[in-house]
Amino acid sequence: MKSCPICEKHQTIETPLYENEYWMITPGSYDSQVLGYLYLEPKRHVENWSDLTDEELMQIGLLIKKTEGVLREVLNIDRLYSLTISEQVRHLHFHLVPRASGENTKGIPLLERATQQNTKEKITTEEYNRMLDALRENF
Repeated sequence: MKSCPICEKHQTIETPLYENEYWMITPGSYDSQVLGYLYLEPKRHVENWSDLTDEELMQIGLLIKKTEGVLREVLNIDRLYSLTISEQVRHLHFHLVPRASGENTKGIPLLERATQQNTKEKITTEEYNRMLDALRENF
């Protein structure tokens, strides 16, 4: 296996938003300008669904449910999109992309904005950091 950016991130991240035995929840890119955009990542290197253990697999739905609850509490979201592509980075991971109440960008355009960091929106770093602190407190 070549170098994996997610495995490397796991070696250096000091405080993920959430972590258990098998999974880690980390912030999505600030450049996406989507408040609450998160990644759900297996802690070990896994490239395919079939590589997950039964224990890892059983936790996915519970963690997405927990994440949606936290995002509803902190950001008053209307919807949580979840998808996995794992093409550019072969480490299986889930993009958890919230749609805020009142957000006009929906569906594929919102997912593209998050995953491609393609937006003219501007969220201040202070607002972003406040959101991360609130998520850490609520997970």
